Amino acid sequence: MKNTRLQNSSRLLAMVDRCLQWFGKPPSTTANGAQRSQRRSTARSALGYTLIEVLAAGCIISIGTTAMVSLSSTLMLQEELANRVAVTRNYQENTVRLWQLGLSSVQITALMPALTQNAVLQQAMFNSPVLVENGLTTVNGVVMETALCTAIVNISQNPVTKAAGASFTLTAYRPRLVTDLRTAPP
Repeated sequence: MKNTRLQNSSRLLAMVDRCLQWFGKPPSTTANGAQRSQRRSTARSALGYTLIEVLAAGCIISIGTTAMVSLSSTLMLQEELANRVAVTRNYQENTVRLWQLGLSSVQITALMPALTQNAVLQQAMFNSPVLVENGLTTVNGVVMETALCTAIVNISQNPVTKAAGASFTLTAYRPRLVTDLRTAPP
C-alpha cells in the first residue's frame, strides 16, 4: 500500500516538475525522503496564486475593460456623426438634382421635406440647405447656369442642442437649354 502511494506521489511530483518547467521555473531535485516533503509543500504553493498576482491580473483586466468601453463609446459617436453627414449630404444632393432638372428654388423648397416636420433631419442638419443661383458660365461653348448648395451638419452630441459643423458646398451646373424649353411657372 505504501509502495503504491509512493509511486502515485512520485508521478504527481514528476507532473508538477513538467508544469513548472513549462512555466520556465527550474525543476526541483530530490535526493532523499526529507526533501520530498519539502518538495510537496513547494509544489502545493506553486499551484496557488499569491495576492499580488491576483491584484496584478485584476489591474490588467480593469485597464483592458476601460479601454474597450472607451473605444466602443468613441465608435458609437463616430457612427452617429457619419449617419448625420450622410443624411445631410443626401438632402443636399437631392436639392441639387431637382435644380438640375429645371425646378426653381421655390419649387424645390416646396418639394423637399421641411426640417420642422422631420425629426431625423432636425437632428442631422444645423439648418436647411441654401441653394443660391450664381448666374451663367460658358463651358466648351455651352452656356450653363450655375448654383451653389450649402448645407451644415449638426455635430452636437446632444440631439436637443445644435452645434454647427463644417459646411459642405456643392457646385451644380445645368444647361441653359433646360430653362429655355420649360414653360414659365404660373
